[in-house]
Amino acid sequence: MQFRVLGTPEIYDDVRRRSFPLNSPKQRVLLGVLLVRVDSVVPTGALINELWGRNAPDKAINALQAHVSRLRQQLIEVEPPRANTPRLIARGSGYLLQARPDELDSVRFRLQTARARRQLTTDPDAAAALLRRALGLWRGPALDGGSHGPLCAGVAARLEEERLLALEDLCDASIRAGRHRQVVGRLEELVAAHPLRERFRDLLALALQRGGRAGGVPAVRRLRAPEAERGTAAVVAASAVRQLHEAGPGRGGLWTADHPAVPGAEEDHAHPREEGDDLELVRLRRRVEQLSAEQHAMRAELERLTALVERGGAAQRRDSA
Repeated sequence: MQFRVLGTPEIYDDVRRRSFPLNSPKQRVLLGVLLVRVDSVVPTGALINELWGRNAPDKAINALQAHVSRLRQQLIEVEPPRANTPRLIARGSGYLLQARPDELDSVRFRLQTARARRQLTTDPDAAAALLRRALGLWRGPALDGGSHGPLCAGVAARLEEERLLALEDLCDASIRAGRHRQVVGRLEELVAAHPLRERFRDLLALALQRGGRAGGVPAVRRLRAPEAERGTAAVVAASAVRQLHEAGPGRGGLWTADHPAVPGAEEDHAHPREEGDDLELVRLRRRVEQLSAEQHAMRAELERLTALVERGGAAQRRDSA
C-alpha cells in the first residue's frame, strides 16, 4: 500500500496498481491529517480543528468517530490481510495511522531529491533523471482539497517550497548537462511565476549566456530592482516576459495543460516556437500589464488617502493647540 499527499490525499493499492478513491471530502481531510503526523497520535481536538475549524458540529466527537471508522474500513478493503491488525487505531485521546516511511510519496520525494543533490556537480544527467522522477510523484498542490488547518497548512507550505527547490535543481542539472537552450523557456515561465526567487533568475541568466543570448541577461539582472523587493510581482513579471521575448528567439511560450510542467526527457531536442505560443505570450503580457496599471492606480489612491489623513491630523493638532 502507498499513501499519497503530493496532490489530493489518497490511498494507492500497489498490488492491483490502482488508486483507491475516497469520495468523501472529510475522508480525504482525515487521511491527510493522519499522514502529516504518521505514526504519531493526533489528538481528537486537533483532528476536529483540522476537519471543521470553527464550524465544528455539536457532536463533533461522534462525527469524528464515524469518519475514523469509515476510513479504517476503507483501509482494510485495500489491505484485507490487516483486518485484525488495522493501521488506523485509537490510542489515548486521539488516533494513530501506522505506515512505513517508504509507503509515503512525500518521503520518497525527499529521498530522491537528496540523492540528486549529491550527484548534481559530479553527474548532472543522473541528478536530472532522479529529479524528474521525484517531481513526477506530484499530482497537484500538496494535500490538495484537504485541510487548511494549522497542521496540514504548515506541511503543505513546506512541501511546496521543497518542490520549487527541486525545480531549481532540475534546471541547474539541465544546464550543467548542456541542455541550456532547452531549459530557457521553462525558466522564463518560472521567473514570471516566482519573480522573487533569485535562483530562477540566476539560472535563466546563465542559460541565456551559454545559449549565446547574452543580450537577454541584463533584462534578467534588472529584476533585482526595488520593485521585486517590494513584491510588485505583476510589474516584474511583465518586464521579464517582455524583455526576454525581445532579446531573441528561444523556447518562449507558456506551459499549457498538455505541456509538462517539469523539464523532462523531451527537452533533449529544441522545439520551434508555434503561433499559439506567441498568441499566449501576447495575452499574458497584456494581462500582466493590466494588473500593473491597476496596481499603480491603487498605489496612487493609497498615497492620496494617506496625504488626506496626514493633513487631517495636522489640522487637529493645530486646533487643539
